[in-house]
Amino acid sequence: MPSPCDLCAAIDSTGCGGTLSQHLFPGQQHVVARTATAAAVPTIGAFVPGYLLVVPTTHTTSIGRLAQNERRGVHELTELLADRLADLYGMPVLGFEYGLNVPGARRIEHGHLHLLPTTAGAPLRQFLRWHLPLIEVASMEHLPTDSDRSYISVYEPCRPLTIYPVANEASPRIRLREIVAQFDPRVSPRAWDWERNPFPKLIRATINDLTGSQAVQVLARVGRR
Repeated sequence: MPSPCDLCAAIDSTGCGGTLSQHLFPGQQHVVARTATAAAVPTIGAFVPGYLLVVPTTHTTSIGRLAQNERRGVHELTELLADRLADLYGMPVLGFEYGLNVPGARRIEHGHLHLLPTTAGAPLRQFLRWHLPLIEVASMEHLPTDSDRSYISVYEPCRPLTIYPVANEASPRIRLREIVAQFDPRVSPRAWDWERNPFPKLIRATINDLTGSQAVQVLARVGRR
């Protein structure tokens, strides 16, 4: 019998949020935005306030493996949330995904995009450019779709989506959270490790920030999509 998926549980509107709920107050809302194709929740290991995961409602190994309309939906929700995060925190916003299409190769096998306010976008792109070839596309609709092709994608508002092909068997694997944490001067060393540092206070603060009175208008707009 397959193990329960933490992200399927986190975005399930009928459930308690799965593992994420262990870091919340009893009954606290955990989904901060939802459409027909995706939902957004704070991440366990939120080393800065406003750190979200954009999670497709369809369980698959990467966003690229979704149907085209689902990829479009994930991109549209990401754009709306990026605008909200930029307004709320007054910082640039960065999104990234490690689209690893290798079943059994990692603990969480539900594709998702990390989205957070941070100044780490430019140095992350520079780091990846030193190590990997790149492709620029207009949106997530154009992500690699083959099951045997893995990739890293980097999203920043008002820029092309940057895709870096990676080998399925790449070793050691690039730890994007660790790199982003190193490039963000607010983050302490080793804070990137979400299992050791879940940051429950920042998880709860992110929910409060994104579900306040001003957020209601954004969530209403998202819900109509």
